[in-house]
Amino acid sequence: MAFIKVCGITDENQAKKISSLGVSHIGVIYFPKSPRHINLEQIKKIKNSLPENVKLVAVVVNPKKEDVEKLLETADIIQFHGDESLEFVKHFPKEKVIKAFRLKDENSLKQIKPFVDEGYLILIDAYSEKEYGGTGKQINKELVEKVKGMTDKFILSGGLSGKNVYDLIKLYKPYGVDASSKLEIKAGIKNLDKVKNYIQNAQKAFEEINIE
Repeated sequence: MAFIKVCGITDENQAKKISSLGVSHIGVIYFPKSPRHINLEQIKKIKNSLPENVKLVAVVVNPKKEDVEKLLETADIIQFHGDESLEFVKHFPKEKVIKAFRLKDENSLKQIKPFVDEGYLILIDAYSEKEYGGTGKQINKELVEKVKGMTDKFILSGGLSGKNVYDLIKLYKPYGVDASSKLEIKAGIKNLDKVKNYIQNAQKAFEEINIE
Protein backbone atom coordinates (compact mmCIF):
# COMPACT_ATOMS: atom_id res chain seq x y z
CA MET A 1 0.00 0.00 0.00
CA ALA A 2 1.29 3.46 -0.91
CA PHE A 3 2.01 5.86 1.95
CA ILE A 4 -1.02 8.18 1.95
CA LYS A 5 -1.60 10.10 5.17
CA VAL A 6 -4.38 12.35 6.39
CA CYS A 7 -3.26 14.38 9.39
CA GLY A 8 -4.84 16.51 12.10
CA ILE A 9 -7.70 14.12 12.90
CA THR A 10 -9.55 14.94 16.13
CA ASP A 11 -12.65 12.72 15.99
CA GLU A 12 -12.76 8.93 16.13
CA ASN A 13 -15.84 8.74 13.88
CA GLN A 14 -14.05 10.70 11.17
CA ALA A 15 -10.97 8.55 11.68
CA LYS A 16 -13.03 5.40 11.12
CA LYS A 17 -14.65 6.78 7.95
CA ILE A 18 -11.35 8.07 6.53
CA SER A 19 -9.60 4.78 7.26
CA SER A 20 -12.14 3.02 5.02
CA LEU A 21 -11.29 5.27 2.06
CA GLY A 22 -7.81 3.88 1.36
CA VAL A 23 -5.37 5.80 3.57
CA SER A 24 -2.35 4.03 4.98
CA HIS A 25 -1.78 6.45 7.89
CA ILE A 26 -3.95 8.66 10.10
CA GLY A 27 -2.21 11.52 11.89
CA VAL A 28 -3.09 13.10 15.23
CA ILE A 29 -1.49 16.15 16.84
CA TYR A 30 -0.11 16.08 20.38
CA PHE A 31 1.02 19.68 20.73
CA PRO A 32 -1.03 22.02 22.95
CA LYS A 33 -0.31 25.11 20.84
CA SER A 34 -1.95 23.52 17.79
CA PRO A 35 -5.67 24.08 17.10
CA ARG A 36 -5.77 20.34 16.23
CA HIS A 37 -4.25 19.16 19.54
CA ILE A 38 -5.94 16.23 21.28
CA ASN A 39 -5.11 14.46 24.55
CA LEU A 40 -3.97 10.88 25.16
CA GLU A 41 -7.48 9.59 25.83
CA GLN A 42 -8.73 10.97 22.53
CA ILE A 43 -5.71 9.50 20.75
CA LYS A 44 -6.52 6.07 22.23
CA LYS A 45 -10.12 6.34 20.99
CA ILE A 46 -8.90 7.15 17.49
CA LYS A 47 -6.40 4.28 17.56
CA ASN A 48 -9.17 1.88 18.60
CA SER A 49 -11.34 3.04 15.69
CA LEU A 50 -8.71 2.09 13.07
CA PRO A 51 -8.34 -1.24 11.27
CA GLU A 52 -5.01 -3.04 11.63
CA ASN A 53 -3.79 -2.02 8.18
CA VAL A 54 -4.03 1.73 8.97
CA LYS A 55 -1.22 3.08 11.13
CA LEU A 56 -1.60 5.88 13.66
CA VAL A 57 1.00 8.66 13.58
CA ALA A 58 1.30 11.02 16.57
CA VAL A 59 2.79 14.39 15.64
CA VAL A 60 4.86 16.14 18.31
CA VAL A 61 6.89 19.35 18.53
CA ASN A 62 9.99 19.45 20.75
CA PRO A 63 8.52 16.91 23.20
CA LYS A 64 9.88 15.44 26.42
CA LYS A 65 11.30 11.93 26.12
CA GLU A 66 8.71 10.53 28.55
CA ASP A 67 5.85 12.02 26.50
CA VAL A 68 7.09 10.23 23.39
CA GLU A 69 7.40 6.97 25.30
CA LYS A 70 3.83 7.38 26.55
CA LEU A 71 2.52 8.12 23.06
CA LEU A 72 4.27 5.06 21.63
CA GLU A 73 2.16 2.90 23.94
CA THR A 74 -0.74 3.81 21.64
CA ALA A 75 0.60 5.26 18.37
CA ASP A 76 2.47 3.20 15.78
CA ILE A 77 4.74 6.05 14.71
CA ILE A 78 5.98 9.36 16.14
CA GLN A 79 6.39 12.28 13.74
CA PHE A 80 8.87 14.78 15.14
CA HIS A 81 7.84 18.13 13.70
CA GLY A 82 10.00 20.52 15.74
CA ASP A 83 13.71 21.14 16.17
CA GLU A 84 14.55 17.73 17.61
CA SER A 85 18.18 16.65 17.32
CA LEU A 86 19.37 13.39 15.82
CA GLU A 87 20.67 12.40 19.28
CA PHE A 88 17.19 12.86 20.78
CA VAL A 89 15.41 11.01 17.98
CA LYS A 90 17.84 8.08 18.34
CA HIS A 91 16.22 7.23 21.68
CA PHE A 92 13.34 5.65 19.77
CA PRO A 93 13.08 2.76 17.27
CA LYS A 94 13.94 3.98 13.78
CA GLU A 95 11.00 2.16 12.20
CA LYS A 96 8.66 4.13 14.48
CA VAL A 97 10.03 7.56 13.58
CA ILE A 98 9.29 10.17 10.91
CA LYS A 99 11.37 13.35 11.13
CA ALA A 100 9.72 16.39 9.58
CA PHE A 101 11.52 19.44 8.22
CA ARG A 102 10.03 22.82 7.36
CA LEU A 103 12.01 23.96 4.35
CA LYS A 104 12.76 27.67 4.34
CA ASP A 105 15.90 27.84 2.17
CA GLU A 106 18.99 25.86 1.22
CA ASN A 107 20.31 26.02 4.79
CA SER A 108 17.32 23.86 5.76
CA LEU A 109 18.76 21.08 3.62
CA LYS A 110 21.83 20.85 5.89
CA GLN A 111 19.55 19.82 8.77
CA ILE A 112 18.15 16.94 6.72
CA LYS A 113 21.44 15.28 5.75
CA PRO A 114 22.35 13.65 9.12
CA PHE A 115 18.91 12.02 9.29
CA VAL A 116 19.09 10.85 5.68
CA ASP A 117 22.57 9.42 6.31
CA GLU A 118 21.16 7.43 9.24
CA GLY A 119 18.30 6.09 7.08
CA TYR A 120 15.37 7.88 8.71
CA LEU A 121 12.11 8.42 6.87
CA ILE A 122 11.75 12.18 6.48
CA LEU A 123 8.81 14.47 5.75
CA ILE A 124 9.22 17.85 4.09
CA ASP A 125 6.78 20.67 4.74
CA ALA A 126 6.49 24.35 3.91
CA TYR A 127 8.06 26.85 6.31
CA SER A 128 6.05 29.30 8.40
CA GLU A 129 7.36 31.60 11.12
CA LYS A 130 4.11 31.32 13.06
CA GLU A 131 3.23 27.62 12.79
CA TYR A 132 5.00 24.26 12.84
CA GLY A 133 2.62 22.72 10.29
CA GLY A 134 -0.89 22.72 8.85
CA THR A 135 -0.32 26.03 7.08
CA GLY A 136 -1.65 25.01 3.65
CA LYS A 137 1.47 26.46 2.00
CA GLN A 138 3.33 24.59 -0.73
CA ILE A 139 7.09 24.05 -0.65
CA ASN A 140 9.43 25.82 -3.03
CA LYS A 141 9.88 23.44 -5.99
CA GLU A 142 13.65 23.92 -6.20
CA LEU A 143 14.00 22.79 -2.58
CA VAL A 144 11.92 19.67 -3.24
CA GLU A 145 14.17 18.80 -6.17
CA LYS A 146 17.23 19.16 -3.96
CA VAL A 147 15.74 16.89 -1.31
CA LYS A 148 14.96 14.39 -4.05
CA GLY A 149 18.65 14.49 -4.97
CA MET A 150 19.50 13.50 -1.40
CA THR A 151 16.98 10.70 -0.87
CA ASP A 152 14.00 9.01 -2.49
CA LYS A 153 12.60 8.16 0.97
CA PHE A 154 10.69 11.36 1.67
CA ILE A 155 7.06 12.22 2.36
CA LEU A 156 5.74 15.30 0.58
CA SER A 157 3.56 17.66 2.60
CA GLY A 158 2.47 21.29 2.43
CA GLY A 159 -0.74 22.45 0.77
CA LEU A 160 -1.71 19.08 -0.70
CA SER A 161 -5.27 18.41 -1.83
CA GLY A 162 -7.19 16.45 -4.43
CA LYS A 163 -6.55 19.28 -6.87
CA ASN A 164 -2.75 19.01 -6.89
CA VAL A 165 -1.67 15.71 -5.34
CA TYR A 166 -1.78 13.71 -8.58
CA ASP A 167 0.48 16.13 -10.46
CA LEU A 168 2.89 16.53 -7.54
CA ILE A 169 3.33 12.79 -7.09
CA LYS A 170 3.94 12.37 -10.81
CA LEU A 171 6.45 15.23 -10.74
CA TYR A 172 8.45 14.39 -7.60
CA LYS A 173 7.80 10.65 -7.14
CA PRO A 174 7.87 10.83 -3.33
CA TYR A 175 7.73 7.84 -1.02
CA GLY A 176 4.47 9.21 0.41
CA VAL A 177 2.15 12.19 0.79
CA ASP A 178 0.53 13.93 3.76
CA ALA A 179 -2.39 16.37 3.77
CA SER A 180 -4.31 18.23 6.45
CA SER A 181 -5.51 21.84 6.26
CA LYS A 182 -6.62 21.82 2.60
CA LEU A 183 -9.04 18.98 3.42
CA GLU A 184 -10.73 20.75 6.32
CA ILE A 185 -14.05 22.38 7.08
CA LYS A 186 -12.36 23.87 10.14
CA ALA A 187 -9.24 22.99 12.16
CA GLY A 188 -9.42 19.28 13.01
CA ILE A 189 -12.63 18.51 11.11
CA LYS A 190 -12.30 17.16 7.56
CA ASN A 191 -14.52 17.51 4.52
CA LEU A 192 -14.90 13.81 3.65
CA ASP A 193 -15.51 14.52 -0.05
CA LYS A 194 -12.21 16.40 -0.22
CA VAL A 195 -10.49 13.59 1.67
CA LYS A 196 -11.87 10.98 -0.73
CA ASN A 197 -10.78 13.00 -3.76
CA TYR A 198 -7.27 13.46 -2.32
CA ILE A 199 -6.90 9.74 -1.59
CA GLN A 200 -8.21 8.61 -4.97
CA ASN A 201 -5.94 10.96 -6.91
CA ALA A 202 -2.94 9.97 -4.79
CA GLN A 203 -3.65 6.26 -5.31
CA LYS A 204 -3.96 6.76 -9.05
CA ALA A 205 -0.64 8.62 -9.25
CA PHE A 206 1.22 6.06 -7.13
CA GLU A 207 -0.12 3.22 -9.27
CA GLU A 208 1.09 4.95 -12.42
CA ILE A 209 4.53 5.62 -10.91
CA ASN A 210 4.91 1.94 -10.06
CA ILE A 211 4.02 0.99 -13.63
CA GLU A 212 6.53 3.44 -15.14
